Amino acid sequence: MTPAATGVPGDLANLFAGGGEMGEIMRATDWSRTRLGPVETWPRSLRTMLGVVLGSRFPMLLWWGPDLLHLYNDAYRPILRDKHPASLAAPAAQVWAEIWDVAGPMARDVLAGGPATWTEDLQLFIQSGAMAEETYFTFSYSPVPGDDGKVGGLLNTVQETTAKVQGERQIRMLHDLAARAAQAKSEDEAYQITAEVLSANELDVPFALFYVLDERDAHLVAAGAWKGYNGRAKPAHVPIQDAGAASWPFAEAIRTGRDLIVDDLTSRFGPMPVGRWNERTERAIVLPLIRANQSVPHALLVAGISPHREFNDRYLAFFQATADQVISVTANARAYDMEKKRAEALAEIDRAKTTFFSNVSHEFRTPLTLILGLVEDAIANHLALEGEALAVVHRNGVRLLRLVNSLLDFTRIESGRLQLAFEPTDLSTLTTELASAFDSLLERAGLKLIISCPALPALVHVDRLQWEKIVLNLVSNAFKFTFDGEIEVSLSWHGDHARLCVRDTGTGIPASELPRIFERFHRIPNARGRSFEGTGIGLALVQELVKLHGGTVSASSVEGLGTSFVVTIPGGTGHLPADQIVSGQDGPATIGEATSHVVEVSRWLPQGDEPPVTEMRTAAPPASRTIAPKAGRILIADDNADMREYLSRLLRSQWEVEVAGDGEMALSSARAHPPDLILSDVMMPKLDGFGLLRELRSSAKTRTIPVILLSARAGEEAVLEGLDYGADDYLAKPFTTLEPLARVRTHLTMARSRNELNAELARANEELEAFSHSVAHDLRSPLRSIDGFSTLVLSDHGASLDEEARDHLERVLRATRSMDKVIDDLLMLSRIGRAELQRKPVDLSALAHEVLETLRLQTPGRQMRVELQAGLTGQGDPGLLRIALDNLLGNAWKYTARQPNARIEFGATMVEGEHVYFVRDNGAGFDMNDAGKLFNAFQRLHTPEEFPGTGVGLATVQRIVRKHAGRIWARAAVGEGAAFYFTLR
Repeated sequence: MTPAATGVPGDLANLFAGGGEMGEIMRATDWSRTRLGPVETWPRSLRTMLGVVLGSRFPMLLWWGPDLLHLYNDAYRPILRDKHPASLAAPAAQVWAEIWDVAGPMARDVLAGGPATWTEDLQLFIQSGAMAEETYFTFSYSPVPGDDGKVGGLLNTVQETTAKVQGERQIRMLHDLAARAAQAKSEDEAYQITAEVLSANELDVPFALFYVLDERDAHLVAAGAWKGYNGRAKPAHVPIQDAGAASWPFAEAIRTGRDLIVDDLTSRFGPMPVGRWNERTERAIVLPLIRANQSVPHALLVAGISPHREFNDRYLAFFQATADQVISVTANARAYDMEKKRAEALAEIDRAKTTFFSNVSHEFRTPLTLILGLVEDAIANHLALEGEALAVVHRNGVRLLRLVNSLLDFTRIESGRLQLAFEPTDLSTLTTELASAFDSLLERAGLKLIISCPALPALVHVDRLQWEKIVLNLVSNAFKFTFDGEIEVSLSWHGDHARLCVRDTGTGIPASELPRIFERFHRIPNARGRSFEGTGIGLALVQELVKLHGGTVSASSVEGLGTSFVVTIPGGTGHLPADQIVSGQDGPATIGEATSHVVEVSRWLPQGDEPPVTEMRTAAPPASRTIAPKAGRILIADDNADMREYLSRLLRSQWEVEVAGDGEMALSSARAHPPDLILSDVMMPKLDGFGLLRELRSSAKTRTIPVILLSARAGEEAVLEGLDYGADDYLAKPFTTLEPLARVRTHLTMARSRNELNAELARANEELEAFSHSVAHDLRSPLRSIDGFSTLVLSDHGASLDEEARDHLERVLRATRSMDKVIDDLLMLSRIGRAELQRKPVDLSALAHEVLETLRLQTPGRQMRVELQAGLTGQGDPGLLRIALDNLLGNAWKYTARQPNARIEFGATMVEGEHVYFVRDNGAGFDMNDAGKLFNAFQRLHTPEEFPGTGVGLATVQRIVRKHAGRIWARAAVGEGAAFYFTLR
């Protein structure tokens, strides 16, 4: 193209040379039709600067003239989006109308002679087609002088930083997600944290929904943004196969495992929530979340696509990186949760095993004690075991054998080594015979036994020995927890299986415990039963044996009404291992363990020659002999009848003996007729040995009774635990015959000496009390006379006395009244030591409020800031606690008298699970070196002139707190106040 063809004079043809595409466009432009006019009329400065702009590869824009007409190079063209080429030679306010409120003032300031500008990463929303696009720019405005020396235009050097700013923002979000999600302890928590992090980046993720998948539905577990929206786009559950136009296309995302773009959300779901800058999100992306080594998503992320961003590869990569990060953090949280649950399960197994071994130890040591004790007696006295002693040894030997066999059976079942022999059996006859073994036992217990086992239409293949264990365990379990009513054993045929039901009208099982009754080693705490004996594997063994028969066992119960166990055994042999099926045996079914089992269970009842366990047991003396009175009365508490009989026989030659079958019976007996000593087993039904100790020590009537605990748990730890509970001694089973005799004798002697000393102290206290009242009376009589006459002299003759005489009389009055206060405090101190504690719930906040109101009335006009914590309660004696708060709050009131901004605080805090109450002030305080003297009577840390007082108040408080089995201590600093802390138990 020749210069003439361009309309540009030849001498100016080189003006647009080297300008690339923009140079060509400018050469082809008829400038006479623009506001700039013909090129030949352009100022030299414009032509010079335009040459610089066109020759640069950096984005540059030259604004010229008062209208800032657009001239720019090729590198600047992408910034204009679709405004090019209409923007050439157009006024800046027209080209950049959408951002001119921001850019215009800066440009006009430079055009008017102001300094050049520099702006970094400025956010601007540029109109790009129908979208207001979010962009970022770093740019400067520099003045360009005209030929006349004035500012003729502006040079705008600019760099778009949109990708940089958005990329940094997205990286920061992903970093925050990784950091915060590391705190997640479960998958659900990880989703919640992820949703919170994504919602903080609304520019890139206008909304985020997390759905977890199961076989049929997608369930919403977390949502970012949209907190106030509950419309159709945010359903709580989405059927996976729902491919309707008004639902998220989850089925396709799951099937393909690929990201899906969902357009026109308003048409699909109705009006969407208005987001930032009053815009609605109309597009979203569904991202499948697929764990490593899996091909099917476990969850879906639905994320909104910003209406201010072009959805390009960079934006898609961000969503995919976010999905990968979510998969990672949820996998970590899931792994943590699984590891935590595994650790908890192992800890639970460990606790169960510990409980099991404790129970097993008890079950083994009790019969061992009886066997060894009787055998040692026989050896020591060169006697043969015979009669009842021999029966006890045999009975407890059989019991040990049964315990060992039960444990071996359970171990064999768990290891898969239990060999069974399934043979066709007349189950009705066998079950009837097994249940009938309990007939006389239930009759003795006052219970009704109902057996309903009609003939079945077919023989049932069972292992007879194991079926015997199933029935015996269920019936004995029913007997153990049934005290009134009936036990029913029924057998029936239902379709293709036999159904055994053992129903009772016993204590029932709490609903919370019902799911755990078949767990190995599990025992229901505080269950009311006839005995505490048992290993905790009985029902677990039943369940395992039933499973080996291809059957099921279930339980239903209503607490207080009874329990039913139902066992189902399939007919035929298809469900059984072929190598364990044997042919039928001739002859009637034999009963293996039933007799010995029932004999053992019968020991849960008082024996025929044993009186009720709460009656006194003493040896009956011959009528012709004079028997010296026994040296004391012993109460034995044990749920094992043989152990009760053994200990009773051992001790009753020297002491009167009373026996109780459980902790509740023992407690009732001790309260009614306090014994001289209690010998108690630890593991008992209703109330165990530790619970019995706790109740005994809480009552003044039984607090000092010596208690020796018997337990199968041996070792230093067990001994220390027993002593920590307040036992006087601890005797581990098995023990020799001489051990309980020696320990009972020792503790009775110690108790007798202690009681004699206490009696002497009581007498001395009574004499001291009488003396103190006498002295108080003798002292008060002259004090009242001195006080009365001094008051009369001051009132009747005060006017005639000089100032010195009146001062002397007033000093006499003050000293008299101070002495009267000392006498009152001393009497109070002596009474507290003897006062009987009346424990009940006490509203400590209300007591403190009463004390503070009294102090306000006594000192009207005193300014005091009081911080009183509401709702503070405790167990204690209301009268004594009022005295303690009188002293503590009164001291705080007194020692803040010289503080202009006096403050008193009464509250409580938890320290290692214990309530610690406190009274704090900002008064005079004290030196912590003197803290050891605080609670001594008559000990004062300040002179009477500084703060009056008797020096008895804190000693009184200490006695009250100790009477409540609590502690009291103080912290302070001189001039900074003091804080007194105390506990109550």
